[in-house]
Amino acid sequence: MTLQAPDPIPSDAPLDQQPLAPERKGLLYSVNGVFVAQVAIYGLAFCLRVLLARGLGDDGLGTYSLFFVAALVAGAIANLGVGLGNIYFLNKGDYSYNQLLSGSIFVLCASSLAAWAFLITYAIILEPDLFVSGRSYWLYTVALPSVVGYVLLTSFLHGRSRFAALSGVAVAQGLFGVAIVGILYVLGQLDVFSALAGWVASFLLADVVALSLVGLNRINLEHSLHPRWEVLRNQIRYGAQGQVANLAQLFNYRLDQFLVAAFVSRAGVGHYTVAVGLSESVWWLSSSVALVLMPRLTEMDRDKAAQMTPLACRNTVLASVIGAIALIAVSPLAIDVLFGDEFSAAQTPLILLMPGIIAACATRVLGSYLFSQGRIIYNTYATFIALGLTIVLDLALIPSIEVNGAAIASSIAYIASLAATLYWYRRVSGGSITGALIVRPADAEHYLRAWKSLTGRRRG
Repeated sequence: MTLQAPDPIPSDAPLDQQPLAPERKGLLYSVNGVFVAQVAIYGLAFCLRVLLARGLGDDGLGTYSLFFVAALVAGAIANLGVGLGNIYFLNKGDYSYNQLLSGSIFVLCASSLAAWAFLITYAIILEPDLFVSGRSYWLYTVALPSVVGYVLLTSFLHGRSRFAALSGVAVAQGLFGVAIVGILYVLGQLDVFSALAGWVASFLLADVVALSLVGLNRINLEHSLHPRWEVLRNQIRYGAQGQVANLAQLFNYRLDQFLVAAFVSRAGVGHYTVAVGLSESVWWLSSSVALVLMPRLTEMDRDKAAQMTPLACRNTVLASVIGAIALIAVSPLAIDVLFGDEFSAAQTPLILLMPGIIAACATRVLGSYLFSQGRIIYNTYATFIALGLTIVLDLALIPSIEVNGAAIASSIAYIASLAATLYWYRRVSGGSITGALIVRPADAEHYLRAWKSLTGRRRG
């Protein structure tokens, strides 16, 4: 299912003089649909976090989070950026679906073999202890291939704008995870190993769902073992530019958890995990907008993409600010009631994270535009600027003010990333910074037209 690119209204045109094009309705419908799915996905992640906090305590949740982040980082390295390359080339039409799929399966197999060799060698030379030990350590052997498979398979759904299918896979993963952990919690069998095994199992099951949607019958074993090397090189060449940025961004988001573990305690990691998890709920809308825009902007011509981006960005920022204020207002009660008194220390870092979280919402939307224009390297530059700040500020602040220092460092780094992204956005698009961030009076008419379109569809 390929959706047609929208015909955007120029961001500086009075909306009362412009009709709401059918393609625009399609974009709004896609964003709304993905947003509902994002609410479900993050809602399930929130429920899982509550169960883990209740069942494992702050120290156990900290250990779980360190394994989780380590697996995500390793998976981000192992997929070599091929997932991003798939999204780009599926929309540009340079290579066939089957050629890209064969290269992806080859990378999945090769990265799995490399991961197993590393884990066995590490255990022999040192010991099976990397944030978790004993039998929990060996869960990495399944976690890494399942994460890489998830990234590569869902990139085909994303690249073909199959947002319902893409959301369905993510929701399935969340449901599987909550169901497994929930059953273990009710039975009184929830510990760190079983929680991690449940997380790994949820990704394996989601991979099966994704593979059925991508098309098991489209996998050619011979071509997967011997892919077209020119195509695979280009998948990696383009995708790696963005994947380096994704990896650096992942470090921006999660490196502080490792440093909190080193300088504070695993209980401190648990407190910070709750603060980060709650604050990231503000990303629901920006994630939806960025997810929908990435393939659509890539399909558009340059002028239309430049018109669409500031409209989407400034209104996403407004909604994110409103969401952040509401979250801060309810967080003291929500943390104590849902997670328990031992997590009350998460309230202050949650507030300190908010300026950076809002900045990151704008960065996500503008980053989709730079991706669509073949300037993905600028996202990488901005992310590394932020990563450098994260490392310096974390090392300066965490030893002295602990978890609050991690939150302050993250906020400053996210704001720096936005500043750099805005600079390159202006260079590439020629648009104004205020146009990308500040809501205009004419946008109110856009909301009214969107509401009329939505209610009209429901009546029809």
